Amino acid sequence: MTEKPVQRRPGGRTARNRENVLRATADLLLSEGYEQLTIARVAAAAQVAETTVYRRWRSKTHLAADALSELARVENPVPDTGTLEGDLRALLTQVVALVERPEVRRVILAVVSLAADDAEVVRAKNAFWEERFTGSATLVRRAVERGELPADTDPDELIEDLAAPVYFRLLVTGRSLDSAFVERSVELALSRQGTGPASTTGRRRPASADG
Repeated sequence: MTEKPVQRRPGGRTARNRENVLRATADLLLSEGYEQLTIARVAAAAQVAETTVYRRWRSKTHLAADALSELARVENPVPDTGTLEGDLRALLTQVVALVERPEVRRVILAVVSLAADDAEVVRAKNAFWEERFTGSATLVRRAVERGELPADTDPDELIEDLAAPVYFRLLVTGRSLDSAFVERSVELALSRQGTGPASTTGRRRPASADG
């Protein structure tokens, strides 16, 4: 008798395991912090074997970075407001709302403080930031297509200009991340590209010949 082929659902068990592991990791990170995170606890919470976790993530640092990337992807979807200014404002507002959550702030501070001379830690951090920049680069591509930015605009530089003040205040000064801060950060990021918010562009004075 000819056996019927096994019908597999899209994604299958591997995709479900990944989703469960990342969800369990995020839950543990946010509820108990990075220090209490272990592969064993994540595996137990996700109801998978520890070997299943280690096959995809070589350390808890990589696992934490991936979980934070997924959290940011879900809670900070790439906005599409129709203008670069609107997109940057929406994106930065999302970022501020996320990092102002006490549990998220605690995790970010813990991960940032990890040893910079540990190659595993450096690779995990780089993977996290690369993922974030890849998603945000969509904003720049759309702006180029609309003629708001030149084709040679560096997406990473624009997003760095936009987000750097958030992390400076988060990690260094602790100053407020209020709406005025968001507006100022958007204006500064746009000014670095030779443009400015629609609300202020008309009021800008042209540069004088002597600078």
